[in-house]
Amino acid sequence: MKRMTLLVMLALLLLLPCMALGEMAEDITNECVINNQTYNSVTPDKMRDNSYRSIYEGSAVTISAPAGKTIGSVLLKWRTISPPEVIIKTQQGSKWIEVKRDGPNYAAQYITLDEPLASLRISPKSGSMQISEITVLTEGEAPDYVQVWKDAPEKVDMMLFSTHPDDEVLWFGGLLPLYEGELGKDVLVVNAVYSDYVRRLELLDALWTCGVDIYPVLLGYPNQSNSMNQIMKVWRQKGRDPENRTVELLRQYKPDVVVLHDIDGEYGHTAHVTFSWLGRQAVERAGNAAEHAASAKKWGVWEVPKTYIHLYSQNQIKMDWSQPLSAFDGKTGIEVATIALDCHISQLNIGWRMDRAHEYDNTLFGLWRTNVGPDVEKNDMFENIPEN
Repeated sequence: MKRMTLLVMLALLLLLPCMALGEMAEDITNECVINNQTYNSVTPDKMRDNSYRSIYEGSAVTISAPAGKTIGSVLLKWRTISPPEVIIKTQQGSKWIEVKRDGPNYAAQYITLDEPLASLRISPKSGSMQISEITVLTEGEAPDYVQVWKDAPEKVDMMLFSTHPDDEVLWFGGLLPLYEGELGKDVLVVNAVYSDYVRRLELLDALWTCGVDIYPVLLGYPNQSNSMNQIMKVWRQKGRDPENRTVELLRQYKPDVVVLHDIDGEYGHTAHVTFSWLGRQAVERAGNAAEHAASAKKWGVWEVPKTYIHLYSQNQIKMDWSQPLSAFDGKTGIEVATIALDCHISQLNIGWRMDRAHEYDNTLFGLWRTNVGPDVEKNDMFENIPEN
């Protein structure tokens, strides 16, 4: 009996590190002293006011944890268009000692510390920095709402070409909640245009809400609504190469399924028309080694197995976004997409709502190009795609 008790105790001791790893981190943002300021709910400082418009600009941010707690990780949401490499230091006596460097990587940058700290200082490798919002956590697993982005794998399952932030849900409905959030597909969103850092951060919020954790490709093209020729003229400026960049993306990430905007741009937006065309020309060229030879040499060629276009009239399938999704506690794909649309706060006063998007049925897609045969069941974009 004693031997059995000893074995049980030993097993529990062995499990303790694993149990600790599974503990949920506590959000202590509003308990911390940040840049010598305590949190005030009436007039919160610019990094703790839940507004992307207000920013902190300076050479360093100092954070002190409340008594009895330590800092295990920090999430920085950057105003800076190109987030810097940051240096993290902790105070030892009168000196600040470097403990970690992180980045540059994402506009929402999650930094975990190797050891929890009572206080720290974050500064850019050079120059100043601009931070919109900050989240401070204790040691442990990040809560679901904390964005922990990752790079796309060498090969993705699906690539979605979406022109503006909010297009990814307005015109494609429950696609992201279903395929990435529920079914665990690797979906890479390629965004053509975002007009400022606020829309970029709103896009990240919306994607995260849909269950997407692969950081999107942000092409950063200027927002335009002129003719397609004028749009392409502007998008080609400053050394940008939209035609070949889209070909390169297909070759690099080798998606099984590509999804594009309506050829006519849904409600006629010429930037949607242009980005849909860019996607189509890329699909047609990516399998030909003579097209953009540099990317063919670097990544190889790629024949996209299936390409769908929103509202395309031929070989249509109608997706059902009304099915409950277990990954979202029974919410349907369209319900999740509607919540994600609300993340685009800067756009809500324009009048777009998910029910208005029904004018341009976001369940309806046409199989524009396939090399794996036609759809038969017509309810799954991965029909005829072998399981990995």
